[in-house]
Amino acid sequence: MITVTVLNKNEKIVGVQLEGHAEFGKKGKDIVCSAVSILYINLVNSIENFTDEEMETNGSSKINFQNVILKNMPGRDAELLFQSFLLGITTIEQKYGKKYIVILNQEV
Repeated sequence: MITVTVLNKNEKIVGVQLEGHAEFGKKGKDIVCSAVSILYINLVNSIENFTDEEMETNGSSKINFQNVILKNMPGRDAELLFQSFLLGITTIEQKYGKKYIVILNQEV
């Protein structure tokens, strides 16, 4: 199962952490993992290319872990990008179920 932890500060999203593997399909053919991965990659690329936000990213393919955390409170554009990511992730969770993906919120 993929666990998506949304990191909140003062009611704004300041980061996300992804951990695990959906195991919806065979390695290389798992559409749930693919969908989550592309949403995450697009989030990071969009923050980097369309905002002036400073962020930290790190992860490990060995333990299926990725995260992106802003160094400061998000501006309007970054908040919109995080909300868009959350919409996509929530849609995947609704479509495929909590057996494959679960979304958690964490105050930081």
